[in-house]
Amino acid sequence: MKDIARSAWVVAGCVAVGLLASAPIGAQELEEWQGEEIRTLLLAVGDARSESRAPDEGVIEYLPSYMQGAEGIAFVPFTLLIDPSAITTPNFAVFVTLTVPNDAPAAGVPADTVVFENSFYAEANEVDSGQVRVTGALQSAGGEYDVYIAIRDSFDGEAPIDSAINPTTGQPVRTTVVPPITILRERVTIPDLWAGELALSTVFLNESVEMLSEAPTAEDLAKFPYTLGGARIVPRLDNRFTKADTLGWVFQIYNPGHDNGMPDITIDYEFYTQNDGGETFFNRTAPVALSSERLPPGFDVAEATLVDGQNIPLGGFPAGDYRLQIKVTDNERSSELMHDLLFTVAES
Repeated sequence: MKDIARSAWVVAGCVAVGLLASAPIGAQELEEWQGEEIRTLLLAVGDARSESRAPDEGVIEYLPSYMQGAEGIAFVPFTLLIDPSAITTPNFAVFVTLTVPNDAPAAGVPADTVVFENSFYAEANEVDSGQVRVTGALQSAGGEYDVYIAIRDSFDGEAPIDSAINPTTGQPVRTTVVPPITILRERVTIPDLWAGELALSTVFLNESVEMLSEAPTAEDLAKFPYTLGGARIVPRLDNRFTKADTLGWVFQIYNPGHDNGMPDITIDYEFYTQNDGGETFFNRTAPVALSSERLPPGFDVAEATLVDGQNIPLGGFPAGDYRLQIKVTDNERSSELMHDLLFTVAES
């Protein structure tokens, strides 16, 4: 069978290491009233960490991805899908905390230690399949953690005031109204992408890709965390396509063997149809070589990160369920990694 027609995600096959979140995640400058709103989230997360309040089930869905960040650190862009009933104002506050679990402390790190903390404001007008969709990022060394994410309405500096009588003094007391706070708690495992063995980032299904004219700043990464080198990705969160769509994916390759900085990587993409009786080989693309055959002279894996991806028009795919098998072979070290992407193609 003929190889599938494709378009390469990038031609060069590499991006500079420093472009991917080696800078700290940019923090928003907060006004005093914003700081007060964030403080209510911090206190609520503290209650959840001490188990004096239970997290809320089924309101926030946390969808993380994993890439290398600064040396020894994983950069974790994430998407939150939020039930719109939890937000009633145009803007809302988000507080993210990553802690060492009480029941699974890391070696030499006390339980409940905070390893990452950040807050930001988001708009509630981006709705995806009936849910509010928000992106953010965190960063940490690999390991097992508890992630806490708290959200609340923002009053944009005009919080309503409640008046009451202090039963002890009999004097009127004015307090700022705090709206309902929703908290997600989830146990997560962040991979160690710096262990020296061949490794892959998350394989991203992309809705769209925007090529950047200059390196992203920390503030850019805070606003658009799905950035791979010179490209900004809008990730696709579902795997259902029509025959009019294009299947696009992209990923990075870490810790390859090399000869004076030049890697020798082969990537094979094969498609299989899936049915009740198992699966059948459907088609493949031509193998991709990330080696001296394609990479520029003087390429050095210590200074650049390998990246590959494809864009496959689905017009020639019969409606059905498919498995894309990605095999990355490191010819220098005689090692390989396999990764599967499952997707469905409908007529329309």
